[in-house]
Amino acid sequence: MALRRLLLDFLATHRRAYLLAITTLLAVGLLNMALPWWAGQIIDDLNEKRIGMPGLWRSAAVLVAVALAMYGLRYLWRMLLFGASYQLGVALRDRFYEKLTRLDPGFFQQRRSGDLLARSTQDIDAVEVAAGEGVLSSVDGALTLLLVLSMMILVIDAPLALIALIPFPFMAWGFYRVASRVQGYFGQSLECFSALNDRTQEAIAGLRLLRQHSMIEDEIEDFDRRAEAHARANYQVQRMEARYDPVVFLALGSATLATIVAGSWRYLSGAITLGELTSFTLYLVQLIWPMFALGWCLNILQRGEAAARRLIEFFHERETITDEGTLTKVSSPTLHINVETFTYPLASTPSISELNLTIAPGESVGIVGATGSGKSTLIRLLLRQYPLTHGTITLGEQSLGDYQLDALRAMYAYVPQDPYLFAATLGENVALGVPHASDEDIRGALSAAAFGPDLERLPDGLDTRIGERGVTLSGGQRQRVALARALLSPAPILLLDDTLSAVDQTTEQQLLTTLEAERERTCLIVSHRLSAVRHADHIVVLDQGRAVEQGRHEALLARDGHYARLWQEQQMRTTEKPS
Repeated sequence: MALRRLLLDFLATHRRAYLLAITTLLAVGLLNMALPWWAGQIIDDLNEKRIGMPGLWRSAAVLVAVALAMYGLRYLWRMLLFGASYQLGVALRDRFYEKLTRLDPGFFQQRRSGDLLARSTQDIDAVEVAAGEGVLSSVDGALTLLLVLSMMILVIDAPLALIALIPFPFMAWGFYRVASRVQGYFGQSLECFSALNDRTQEAIAGLRLLRQHSMIEDEIEDFDRRAEAHARANYQVQRMEARYDPVVFLALGSATLATIVAGSWRYLSGAITLGELTSFTLYLVQLIWPMFALGWCLNILQRGEAAARRLIEFFHERETITDEGTLTKVSSPTLHINVETFTYPLASTPSISELNLTIAPGESVGIVGATGSGKSTLIRLLLRQYPLTHGTITLGEQSLGDYQLDALRAMYAYVPQDPYLFAATLGENVALGVPHASDEDIRGALSAAAFGPDLERLPDGLDTRIGERGVTLSGGQRQRVALARALLSPAPILLLDDTLSAVDQTTEQQLLTTLEAERERTCLIVSHRLSAVRHADHIVVLDQGRAVEQGRHEALLARDGHYARLWQEQQMRTTEKPS
């Protein structure tokens, strides 16, 4: 069972809490068994006039004391059991998040974020409930059943007990049939919830686009279909679970009828006393909880099993990037790049082939080429987001795999093509990698990134909240905030992936001046705009993953090759006036 695999290590780690809870539960069960037996003794004593009012009051006081003790013990084991199960939820969410951070970008390209969110919430909740209420129902129900049957068979009357228990094997068969179908339906419900969650997240993220293209009504209809599918799946689960109660009531009703008939006959024949018949009837009533607990337990465990299978499937996802390096310091930021060939997973053609490049400390290198030529792929390989199996990349004369991932990535200040900003303040976003940076340093980085005038127009300055993914900022502003974040970072290597694509030419020149001043850093600029790399120390022109030209701007223009043609085309588009 998938659920058992998830729970075994956790139960072993928290065995003291669970053992104490079960011990407390056993004490509650023993006290609970004493009450019907004691009630029967009191009835026999009253029937035979062996007890008076003082003795009756003493017995009542003892019964109240036992009830209070049971209340305290029940509170204790609930605190122990549910406290441990909540820790399981925290541990699973931590494990889930840690796993997410170790997976490569290819995984996220194939998986829906809504599905991952559903697994990290609803699925973990189902496993957490199984570890708490599921264990509670299992142990409490099993203990109560065992103790009740022991009292009925060993203490009161075995023949009457065997007659009363005839319906219960049929009840167990009914539970098995229902439970097996609940698991399948609940798995379908989780899948439908994942699809609904994913679609909702996409709709919220693309709300502007939907409004622009007048697709709100179509989106609402699609959402209705997914919501209906989830509702139908949930209805099937509830429909199956509703069959537990009739099975329990049918079995208990039959057992009660058998007890009345057979118990009256045994009493009239003198085999049992009136008090024993009363105790037996009270014990039979106590069987209601184990029966319901069994049904409830099967329901919770089947839900937990379906959720655990989805979680284990995620936890077993292959990690292509392993953090097995031992080096924590880089002797020199010199980069040697030798890529024989690199092909993305599931792709058929290489993205980069036969690329050799050396980048010295403090050197600025421009990577240019058409869309799909392999520019961003090179950045991903440097960041070790994908494994390089055919070729080597070294940093400071050591292979990238020899470094711990944290140490390696701390060497880079990376600005992606589509920068991500958090729903925090502007200052917090800029200081993400340097949380103790002063306001003066943050303003300096923003000014260097040509964001100074924009900062003055914001209502709360650095304390302005910029919304989820920086929704209150324009595309160019988001890029400049991300660049300011990189400029504030102490990392010795700047990786800029088409960072200037959403800014105008005037702002571009300001930013290029800033980058010229960063001479103490190595700077790798990926751009489709050749004007962004014209002052670079070295320019590499990629075409279909291959370096077709290399050199400085002037030398490449003099060759009148691929770079020169791209330059002429872009210059014509820049100077062309609309008619």
